[in-house]
Amino acid sequence: MDDSGRNRACGAGLRRLLQEPVTVRVLVADGYPVVRAGLRQFLDAPDVAVVAEAATEAEAVSAAARLRPDVVVLDAALADACREIPAAVVLATSVAPDLVAAAAQAGAAAYLVKDLEGPELLDAVRRVAAGERLVDPRAGAAMFEPRASLSSQEVRVLTLAAEGCTNREIGSRLHLSRHTVKEYLSNAMRKLGVDSRVSAVVEAGRRGLLDPSRLPKAS
Repeated sequence: MDDSGRNRACGAGLRRLLQEPVTVRVLVADGYPVVRAGLRQFLDAPDVAVVAEAATEAEAVSAAARLRPDVVVLDAALADACREIPAAVVLATSVAPDLVAAAAQAGAAAYLVKDLEGPELLDAVRRVAAGERLVDPRAGAAMFEPRASLSSQEVRVLTLAAEGCTNREIGSRLHLSRHTVKEYLSNAMRKLGVDSRVSAVVEAGRRGLLDPSRLPKAS
């Protein structure tokens, strides 16, 4: 091939390279198959490919070491895997400061809340693949919120309130008088900066002070 032929071939190859998007290879890790399936749908794009799934931290670490994906999208429950996985996007349901800090310390590249839309997740994956670090604005703000220091008994009272118990029922289960239950609720509301028991439950849950499994499910 003469020089002109080689130049034409190189030019064609360069044009193909510029026209074809670079594929971002993604590993999806979550304990629930239905969630992994949903993430696959969200990440269905010409320039993004899900190359594997994992259900546990150990599986995620093993698959990442074997396949070398560009980005790993994983549930916050598996965030410890970030210590051995670069470019990890943590998806969480809470912006509690301790959870955000734990993910950051583990080495997560992004901390996002699960109420994001598919295009937002795609954008985050592309940006993390390009070397950016991201954090949901709500998570960033939570890091600087004053932490309410609820006593263990206040947490118990709020947890039962979250389950729908009346003051009388809370007192019966914790062996407290209704007056004492009311005092615990009042103290918790004051510490959380709210003016009702419902708001106290919501705020305590948002800050990660209550066990999420005990909170009422959104309808």
